[in-house]
Amino acid sequence: MRKIMNVAILGLVMSVVTLSCKDNTEIPTTGTLKGTVTASSNSQVLGNVRVTVYDANTNAPIGSSVLTLSNGTYQIQLLPGTYYLNLSKQGYNGIPAAGITPVPVTVALETVTVNDFQMQPSSVVNGGSISGKVITSDGNAVAGVLVVASYLTNGYSTVTGADGTYYIYNVPAGTYQVQGFLANYNSPAQSVAVTASTESTGKNITMTLGATGSVTGTVSFLATNNGEVDVTLINPLTKETIPGLVTKTVGGAYLISKIPNGTYIARASYSNDTYVVDPDWILKNGEPMVIITGGNAVAQNFSVTGAVMLVSPTNALTTTIPVEVIGSTPTFTWLAYSSTSDYVIEVSDINGNVIWGGFTKTGLTTTKNLPLILKAQLSIVFNSDGTATTTLKSKSTYRWRIYASKDDTALGWKLISVSEEQQGLFIIQ
Repeated sequence: MRKIMNVAILGLVMSVVTLSCKDNTEIPTTGTLKGTVTASSNSQVLGNVRVTVYDANTNAPIGSSVLTLSNGTYQIQLLPGTYYLNLSKQGYNGIPAAGITPVPVTVALETVTVNDFQMQPSSVVNGGSISGKVITSDGNAVAGVLVVASYLTNGYSTVTGADGTYYIYNVPAGTYQVQGFLANYNSPAQSVAVTASTESTGKNITMTLGATGSVTGTVSFLATNNGEVDVTLINPLTKETIPGLVTKTVGGAYLISKIPNGTYIARASYSNDTYVVDPDWILKNGEPMVIITGGNAVAQNFSVTGAVMLVSPTNALTTTIPVEVIGSTPTFTWLAYSSTSDYVIEVSDINGNVIWGGFTKTGLTTTKNLPLILKAQLSIVFNSDGTATTTLKSKSTYRWRIYASKDDTALGWKLISVSEEQQGLFIIQ
């Protein structure tokens, strides 16, 4: 499902595309995605929020970014399909939050889909920003490049627009290595000093055609039937997909070529195909790293397992259209997962904020948040324990997921599976 679009045609998708009949009547071929962006603290409308659209099936950016107007509104014409939005603005945390899988939205033909967002004040005090342009060696702008500013274990990123420009907001003061990533292109990392509350401008990146790195390997299937899965490379700091570095397995084997120099993590099965990356395999073996230097070829094998299957409320595997739910306290139900000791539920809002359950990470320690769900319990009512941070609001979209946990006397506990990331979508009526 993750077929990356050629950067040369990225800008076409966001245009209003029409077909003509013999009588010169224009037939609409797009739908409308619009909404209003406000501040979570005081509901003030936010202008100049950079809104970037991604294909939810590929994680590839679609066309150029748009800015919200002074009244906080945005409106984009899109071909029918499934998308998610990335929102960024200096002084505010990005949407989705770092490490949070975005909630997809479906755009239908000649239909207006409304997605409003609330942005929280940035957790980075007096952060700076980095801006520049990504060009080829002959001076042409390059769209759809993932630009990452990194320092040790911290990473901040964005994607270039149709004119090759990029903006990375809310970067703590310090010195960063800034680099662009795109299939078949290499770029040298450059050092950028960021000053508090200051924009570091003109930090241009030159991309050189001819990246020759490659990775091959096999994907094994643990406690599930064999099948075809997608494999992609992601940035280890931001967890974002590298545009163009995606493929599908054939007989369990995969090959990704034209990889630029850099360090990546191999990931499998983002699509709703009942497979998820096996958490226990990662626990035992570490993340499946792919390190390319000088265009070398590497091998990396890893495993997937069966997903925890949701029953209700959830969209079907074949669609990401949220199901309608009546009432603000739905009952979540799922199928039993083999070898589970208990389950962890996680409910997120459209902004990617976890509002009930999930996990809390403190350093190297990960704690399961309430409520406690024993292995024999296969359903739970929203906020039945009173720990949700907010109520479910009418006309709003949410996503819930279930994690399967297994007790281990040596390690305490470990995750053995999770539900599909693009299931569990519902909208309150």
